[in-house]
Amino acid sequence: MKKAKWLIVLLISFMLLASSVMLLRQPILQFAISKVTDKLKSKYGANLVVGNAGFTGFRDVYLENVAVIPPNSSDTIFTLKSLKARISLMKLLKLKVGFKELVVDSININLVKVDTVSNYRFLFKTKSDTTQNVNTIMGFNERLTSILDKVNNVFDEHITIRKFKVTYKNERSEELVSIPELYFDGKIFQSSIVTASNEGVNTWIANGIANSSKSEYNFSVKRTSGDAVALPFFDLVDGFKVCFDSAQVKFAADINADVVPVISEFNMTNLLVNHWRISPVDVIMPQLTFNATATFYEDSVTLEKGSVFKLKDLPINITASHSRKDQKVYRLDMDFSVNDANIFFESLPIGMFNSLKGISVSGTIAYKLHFNLPLADPFKLEFDSKLTGKNFRIKQYGTENFAKLNTPFSYLAMDGDRPMRSFLVGEGNPFFTPLLEVSPYLVSSVLSAEDPSFFNHAGFVEESFRESIATNIKKGRFARGGSTISMQLVKNAFLSRNKSVSRKLEEALIVWLIEQQRLVSKDRMLEVYLNIIEWGPNVYGIGEASRFYFGKMPRELNLAESIYLASIIPHPKYFKYSFDATGNFKPFMANYFKSVSGRLVKREKITQSEADSLVPFVKLTGEALNLVVPFDTIPTDTLDLIPQIEY
Repeated sequence: MKKAKWLIVLLISFMLLASSVMLLRQPILQFAISKVTDKLKSKYGANLVVGNAGFTGFRDVYLENVAVIPPNSSDTIFTLKSLKARISLMKLLKLKVGFKELVVDSININLVKVDTVSNYRFLFKTKSDTTQNVNTIMGFNERLTSILDKVNNVFDEHITIRKFKVTYKNERSEELVSIPELYFDGKIFQSSIVTASNEGVNTWIANGIANSSKSEYNFSVKRTSGDAVALPFFDLVDGFKVCFDSAQVKFAADINADVVPVISEFNMTNLLVNHWRISPVDVIMPQLTFNATATFYEDSVTLEKGSVFKLKDLPINITASHSRKDQKVYRLDMDFSVNDANIFFESLPIGMFNSLKGISVSGTIAYKLHFNLPLADPFKLEFDSKLTGKNFRIKQYGTENFAKLNTPFSYLAMDGDRPMRSFLVGEGNPFFTPLLEVSPYLVSSVLSAEDPSFFNHAGFVEESFRESIATNIKKGRFARGGSTISMQLVKNAFLSRNKSVSRKLEEALIVWLIEQQRLVSKDRMLEVYLNIIEWGPNVYGIGEASRFYFGKMPRELNLAESIYLASIIPHPKYFKYSFDATGNFKPFMANYFKSVSGRLVKREKITQSEADSLVPFVKLTGEALNLVVPFDTIPTDTLDLIPQIEY
């Protein structure tokens, strides 16, 4: 009896609710439209225009001829021909706004930029809120749950979209993504897609399966026609180019858990990327796979142990976390180990590590990285990176023979990407200077300034890397490098001068091969380094430099001259800015002389007496004198001392 009464009460309540909705639905719809209109106007200054809106039947709502007009622009950013939706009564009973069916026809998003003026800039206006307390920030688990709840709400509907198009236009090009049709029946998703960029047109098929009740999704996209041309819109991010053949993503999450786990799998074939920070040429990864379990806590996100990133045939284990409990801390641990080292080299991306293309090796290879950064105090950074080999041996070199440094070879000096001149490094070049014929003062000064532990390390100094990373993070820019002489030598002898990630990684790997295999002795590496580096405008090698600045042979350089030449190496083109108009050192050079001489005393390369008597002054007598002091101010008797260097 009681149960029947409750059913009657529930039925009456539902009928009252339904009657209220029927009576008030049009005013409610108009109120909702006016709220959106007011928000667009107040927050962005944009106007919302709705040609027609209303209901057909009990729960079918429609909108027609909708447009969003941005402020100060005649280019409408958004148009919609029609939208028809059937309201979900179940969601309404749960006090949620949602639909059972959604049919959309002819959506156009039109992005236009002429010079520096665009019709979409208004969307990026933000209001700063300095009153927000850290305790009110939504937890990572709560934020993820909120996002997934919205996604699940959408994929609980039957959706049909026809003629959806996003277009970007500027003075030089027009790019677009067009979806002629998209269907989703509450479980199975199907769509065709057309993309067009400056490079060409592609067509795609996208499909997938969604289970919104369990937050489980499986989507894939595959190119069905067209070459591997750049996808639209990515180039807006500093000329970034991306394309691929196919991609698939799967994930599942338990949004009812206090600590939300997300299990995901990502696969991509023939991913191509191009950006000047990555590489000057296209980088292609034929096969990428990433299987991961991420856990979302209130104050942290963790990529759990067992997460694996696979680059072709090379599996890389990854764990990582971002925590903000007491302070922001970023942690990354990564490792791999393969019994056949060839797997590592064959899995390297195409377009990177070009000097290693075709290399054949034997033995095993393994790598381990630990990175832990407390953002508030970067100098507490933990950084440990080690590449190791067991029974490792190079059987055949790739496009470069790294052992060529042991014999005379032709070197092409570069200024950025511009070739300067080539010369022989070795006997036959009158300016080539064997290490034993270079002043010990010069050798010690260069080592002290550039790489004090050169003869003791295996190509890398982790503490230097740590300090460089911390300094760059602290200053928010690239303010300090961490290159050893081994790394500088490899860069100059084998690689281009572009400042890209690929060049830096290739540089590190070549250094490891040379040092680990002992392909070149430390003495020979230093000898070649001193004979090829730039010391001034079109001045290469210590043999040319000693004559250019002082009219001397390298073995004749004194302590002051050696310290000065060491100061030039980081910025050889700016050597003259160490001097004032009269040819004397500027004040900051005194500090440099004191610093380097102090280090030389500690390393017992000079005596304390030599350091105490050192005067921060050099007398230029070579061709450099005329570049530092205007020619008409040079005393007549000095002109006879300036030798001419023949190149």
